[in-house]
Amino acid sequence: MQATSQTWIRKLSAGLIIGLLVGLLVLGLESSGLLERYSLQTLDLLFQKALPSRPGAGDIVLIEVDQASLDFYQSQGLTWPWPRQMYAPIIDYCWQAGATAIIFDILFTEGSSYGQEDDLRLAQSLDRAANGFLPLFFTRNPRKDNGLPPEGLQNQGLSVAGQPPGEDPGYQSVMLPVPPLRAAAAGLGNVEARPDSDGVYRRLTLLVPFQGRWWPQLAMAAYLHHYRVKSLAWQPRGLQLESTAPTKTRGTHFSEIIPLLPDGGLLLKYRPGARPYRRYVAANVIQSYVQSQAGEQPIHPLSDFSQKWVLVGLTAPGLYDLKATPLSPIYPGVAIQATLLDNLLNRDFLVPLPRVGAILLTLGISLTAALTVLWVPALWLTLLSLIGYLALIMTLAVLLFVTGVWLDAVPPLVAVVFAFGVSAAYSYSTEGRQKRVIRRTFAHYMSDTLIQDLLKNPDKLRLGGERREMTIFFSDLAGFTSLSEGLSPEELVSLLNEYLTQMTDIILARGGIIDKYEGDAIMAFWGAPLSQPDHAARACLAALEQQRQLSKLRSEWQSRGLPQFSARMGINTGEVVVGNLGSNTRFDFTVIGDAVNLASRLEGANKSYDSGILISETTAVQAEGQVELRELDLLAVKGRATPVRVYEVLAPKGQLEAVMVQVRELFAQGLALYRQQRWTEAQALFQQVLELCPLDGPAQKFLARCQTLVGQNLGPDWDGVFRLTTK
Repeated sequence: MQATSQTWIRKLSAGLIIGLLVGLLVLGLESSGLLERYSLQTLDLLFQKALPSRPGAGDIVLIEVDQASLDFYQSQGLTWPWPRQMYAPIIDYCWQAGATAIIFDILFTEGSSYGQEDDLRLAQSLDRAANGFLPLFFTRNPRKDNGLPPEGLQNQGLSVAGQPPGEDPGYQSVMLPVPPLRAAAAGLGNVEARPDSDGVYRRLTLLVPFQGRWWPQLAMAAYLHHYRVKSLAWQPRGLQLESTAPTKTRGTHFSEIIPLLPDGGLLLKYRPGARPYRRYVAANVIQSYVQSQAGEQPIHPLSDFSQKWVLVGLTAPGLYDLKATPLSPIYPGVAIQATLLDNLLNRDFLVPLPRVGAILLTLGISLTAALTVLWVPALWLTLLSLIGYLALIMTLAVLLFVTGVWLDAVPPLVAVVFAFGVSAAYSYSTEGRQKRVIRRTFAHYMSDTLIQDLLKNPDKLRLGGERREMTIFFSDLAGFTSLSEGLSPEELVSLLNEYLTQMTDIILARGGIIDKYEGDAIMAFWGAPLSQPDHAARACLAALEQQRQLSKLRSEWQSRGLPQFSARMGINTGEVVVGNLGSNTRFDFTVIGDAVNLASRLEGANKSYDSGILISETTAVQAEGQVELRELDLLAVKGRATPVRVYEVLAPKGQLEAVMVQVRELFAQGLALYRQQRWTEAQALFQQVLELCPLDGPAQKFLARCQTLVGQNLGPDWDGVFRLTTK
């Protein structure tokens, strides 16, 4: 009896000590952020599997500038970017329908390339509707014009009482709509958002501080305006809103608290399903307005937009407003704003389990799991208990999630597995029972199959990603959409496969990694997971080989009666974050960062020079020993204030044809004169280039610039920078 009592006490003491230590260890891992990646992945899984598939709020609709809209108007001779007045019929039609609000998730921070009248036409529609909202974009980069304009715009910011949560994001400047549009808008809202560490957008900061005022998210700006919310206050439980103005849906007074995370963000509650909100093609809405004005039956009747919250955004792949969310790696940015609006309108929020409750659950489950292992004698019962604990935690997480509470299941799950493992090891070392079976059993349940099976060297692939200098490559077939219209789907797929296969083989042969395909576009990178000191040169040489191979393909396609395509390629070298993004069972090894965005912009910038391979100065510096280059310009791409010196890749080192050597020298002389504003002299040199090489695209472009600028004096402050206003 005494021995039994001693055994009982020993097991109880060991179980309590192991359970407590494991629980504290897991809580420490959680606090250090080591479990964050897995917590976010389980949250995504809950979004995808736990919630029933049902549509979002029926009074929210999306009008999308999608690929079909771009193709339709391109067939009418109108290319992207559209004139601003193209959006005016959308506003007018929704206004006539009696839409509740018209929210544009499209930046209008620069004057229209079609002239001021184009901006004024859109402003007229906004002013008439009196319920249109436009985005602004805060940045952490100081700008000369970072102060808000004095004409009453500061008054659109909000005053919020109480102590704000989180830290000041440190915004230094703001990108505003052009004056006619911001004067006509009913309100402005922030669209700057930062994803979680894995690049997925799960939360939004509702209010951000700038110059002593608070600025709401775009969708929230429309919500506050509609419900005439005038009083806001930070509370321990979140953000309190109060309104005493009468509204149709919430009476003469309402007060509510929006639950926030400790950093002031709102955890978005996404609606599962491929199309949670009703979506309309922008071209069809514009045509509906035209048809209604002509007395014809519109494609979409006015009733479709009556009393609706209308959000207008870009969803075509080439317009780069697609983001990763828990539901999809490619999710329209405008649908994220729609999700926020949906949560606000329905007061349907997702809140984390209170911290105290989460700590008690982790410690409690760790203690009971450790005691279970020490007290259950049979192996099969131990395994069954482990499965039962895991199932219990996941069931509890699902039930709470359905009610709007997020239980981070990773800490208790890890605690259970660790507690089972440590307790089993203790049991073996003290009692020696079933050593091999227990070790094999718990190794199976504790192993990280995603990392250990697929990544043999964890030092090369850090969890959550790492910062590293790499070279990023983008390519796209010029005019692919229009040129391929005459092909059948089978012919198009065959042609694309032939092209992508040969381009991919070249990239892989040069040590690159294919990040993704988007139609005819390719994204690749060099420099990870293994270090490649010559990653910039590898990318440039791969681009040259691709252009040569594409030239051969064009000859073959011509003989087969197929369209002829040319490719634009952009390359940039810089610091990025590289790592695994995705779920436990399916991941994507990819790169994110500003250097990636610049490479993408350089690919598109080829259109401004009729060039084939455009690279940044950082790439040129590292690759100049391996390739022949030609400096083209000082370029400021859209969305980036700092100019970049850009170069064209001509040939491998030492293989430049004699005529191109002359072309490069004459072009360099012409470029120097161009930067000195000696337009006539520069024009003569560019003309000489074209005499040697009549199809030289950069010379043609600079000749046209000089012809336009002859006789003009741009002043001593002219920096020679060519600024792109489109992507």
